[in-house]
Amino acid sequence: MKPPPKLLSKTKIMKGYRCTKSLYLTIHHPDREAPITPDTQALFDQGNQVGEEARKHFPGGTLVDNKPWDFIGSLKRTRELLENKTEIIYEAAFEYKGCYARADIIQYSPSTQRWKIFEVKSSTKIKEEHLDDVGLQTWIMAKSGLPIEQINVMHLNAECHYPDLTNLFVTEDVTNKLRENYLKISPKISEFFTIIQKLEIPPVDIGEHCIKPHECGFKESCWKEKNIPENSVLNLPKAKNKWELYAQGILKLDDPRLLTTPELSSLQQRVIECFQSKKRFIDSTALKTELKAFKFPLIFLDFETIAPAIPRYDGTTPYQQVPFQFSVHIWPSINEPLTHKEFLHTSKTDPRPTLIPALLEACCVPGTIVSYFAKFESDRIKELAEFSPQYKEQLESLLPRMVDPLPILREHVYDNAFQGSFSLKAVAPALLGDSQSYEGMEVANGTAAQRAFEELISDGISQIRKAALIRASLEYCKKDTYVMVELVKWLFAESLQDGIGKYETT
Repeated sequence: MKPPPKLLSKTKIMKGYRCTKSLYLTIHHPDREAPITPDTQALFDQGNQVGEEARKHFPGGTLVDNKPWDFIGSLKRTRELLENKTEIIYEAAFEYKGCYARADIIQYSPSTQRWKIFEVKSSTKIKEEHLDDVGLQTWIMAKSGLPIEQINVMHLNAECHYPDLTNLFVTEDVTNKLRENYLKISPKISEFFTIIQKLEIPPVDIGEHCIKPHECGFKESCWKEKNIPENSVLNLPKAKNKWELYAQGILKLDDPRLLTTPELSSLQQRVIECFQSKKRFIDSTALKTELKAFKFPLIFLDFETIAPAIPRYDGTTPYQQVPFQFSVHIWPSINEPLTHKEFLHTSKTDPRPTLIPALLEACCVPGTIVSYFAKFESDRIKELAEFSPQYKEQLESLLPRMVDPLPILREHVYDNAFQGSFSLKAVAPALLGDSQSYEGMEVANGTAAQRAFEELISDGISQIRKAALIRASLEYCKKDTYVMVELVKWLFAESLQDGIGKYETT
């Protein structure tokens, strides 16, 4: 076993707050950690952008711009700035007994000769884990000798509307809140350093901490050790009690105790029955009733949206979803072929002024508008209507026409290949075959579509790369609506069969 590092960063220490095994593996077995995904990296990049924006509210500061791994250089530069009573410092570095942290913004108060701390978070509210994070950081700074006057958390203001970003941040004084837990920090740090010096990995069981507040990088490794099967009680949909079942030793879906567990919902019981019988559940009679709401022509609609932390379009707020792309497949009648319409914005300008008329033109035929998890699309249409008084009435007229296949599938269909999920990407290949899988696509999900859009409108992108992104983005959105068409066709075909809640061999 390698000796523990001389300096342990706040980021690593915070893993111990969540799970001491995660901290230990980070130090001694980093190869077990899953690589950072493009989605996670995009979140990191977004956090950095918010941090840089926050500095604009404290102009004239000095940045400790040493590389992240240059601990010694960062500490030395910080000491120089502190000794010179530099009024505002960005990314100041502090160390105490092997614990290392960098502060987003600190501000010197000449009148009190103390410092105000401003920790920046990219959320729109303070979360419990933020208080642990800031508390640990403050402890390191105070123990290192920094006289502290006030501790603040700056987070994004949900009421801020572009283009006025003067109120982009809300600053909350958390000094008193942190006092409650301050004395608990030192014993916790001592515990962590004792653990990482041991030869054995801490015997921490898996649990909700593996996935909340976000998925741990060691989840796959730890769950593999526990031999968690692809289908288990941990896949049960909307199961608040799944960790209680796991604690009772109930893991596999063929455990006979599950059939006598009273807390299970009818959907969870169906999942278990399908697994144990190895059959698919279909209620054809219910499908026939549900599909009466689908009036031809059927217009299949899917949006792709961007939700920047720092708003960039008129009237938008942090994280507001703004459509930049849509796909529409029109199925005129049972015996008529499909037609397809699409839109993709490809510049930095606001997508909505050009998207709205294109959307209305695409949906101009009478009939039912079909969207998977239709609440998302309907909410976007409502927002577009608020944005555009000119088209408000026309946009709002689309809303009563919308139907959603998702609740129909959730209530009346289940296949073991769903693995507890009713997402389109889980349901489509299971019911329609691998040809409707998204595997191998350059843009294969909504977050990838967002990343592609950001790259598409970025400065300096080559025409070759831009053309490739346009093709990949259009292909993905088109796939979403085409898969919906095939899924609804499948539902219509199954509705013609006989059976009330029957199980069929797949």
